[in-house]
Amino acid sequence: MRILAKPLEDLIEEFRKLPTIGPKTAQRIAFYLLSMSKKEALKLAQAILDLKEKVGYCRVCYNPTDAEICEICTDAKGMIRWFAL
Repeated sequence: MRILAKPLEDLIEEFRKLPTIGPKTAQRIAFYLLSMSKKEALKLAQAILDLKEKVGYCRVCYNPTDAEICEICTDAKGMIRWFAL
């Protein structure tokens, strides 16, 4: 006998795959999302899709960026400051 709806169970299982997310936290997040408006849920879903489609790692410093080379590495002064760290 299943207690929760299958889509809710599936979402909880997906959240449990994330680092530091245990079963109770996964359940809390899933129930919070259930209480969100559809508009808010779609914004969250779109942000995740945008992350996967538009963000990668800088070829030079491996920081997350939406360009081939991040703004720090393309800025000569910024690059000098970065390497001085």
